[in-house]
Amino acid sequence: MSRHGIDLDPSAALAAARRLNLAGQSLGRERALSGGPIEQAGQDRPWGDDELGRAFASRYADGAVMLLTLWRDAAHHTIELSEGIVTAVVTTQGVDAAEQARLAQVTV
Repeated sequence: MSRHGIDLDPSAALAAARRLNLAGQSLGRERALSGGPIEQAGQDRPWGDDELGRAFASRYADGAVMLLTLWRDAAHHTIELSEGIVTAVVTTQGVDAAEQARLAQVTV
């Protein structure tokens, strides 16, 4: 923060947003690649359909569904966050430009 306000480095913020977006995309790709086998394992029921298998399946399903949902949501929210950063930078730059133009019209 400077003496007269907050200093924003738009280039650095946009670069960080790009990296964050790439991270979200990477999370999404990993979820798609690794999540499919996890889902398939639950459907194949390799633990069997006897009493012990059903007990394991009920516990496995809850955790697997939570994992897959959170993984998907993390990717989605990371991408949304990166988009929010871009919007904030663009908005801030617009406000700065408008205020500079308004101040330039003021005669002293």
